[in-house]
Amino acid sequence: MKTLVLGIGNDILGDDGVGIHIARELSRLISDKDVTIEETGASGLSLLEKIKGYDRLIIADALLTDKTEAGKIHRLTLKDLTETNDSITPHDASLVTTLKIGDGLFPGEMPREVIVYAVQTSDVDHVTGKMTKAVKAAVPEVVRLIKGEIKK
Repeated sequence: MKTLVLGIGNDILGDDGVGIHIARELSRLISDKDVTIEETGASGLSLLEKIKGYDRLIIADALLTDKTEAGKIHRLTLKDLTETNDSITPHDASLVTTLKIGDGLFPGEMPREVIVYAVQTSDVDHVTGKMTKAVKAAVPEVVRLIKGEIKK
């Protein structure tokens, strides 16, 4: 199964870089011709060209809510995500909306299996290359979980 693992974030905004750090660690550990591991700061419709042509998409990203403690790992599928777009610009479309638009633009070329590993963050507002202790501690576990997904 042709798989794209995409670490999303900004590694100079503290915890927001967790997806990037996960992708970097996975790049060190995985060498499989059917698995591509990339980092990006892009989101929404900007992801279309990047995800086109893969059977499976696994995303590692930061999540900021006030409902759970920092470092908590969430495994989400498309069923868990919404199509709504509360953004001012359509370029920031949700993942579900992006995939739906992609299906219309590139029939049969969008990933059919989508898994998101989101790590609850606490600091994404300060310019720093350092993640908080709780978020940094979640990285090895998410790496382990994604490696397990790839083996399925």
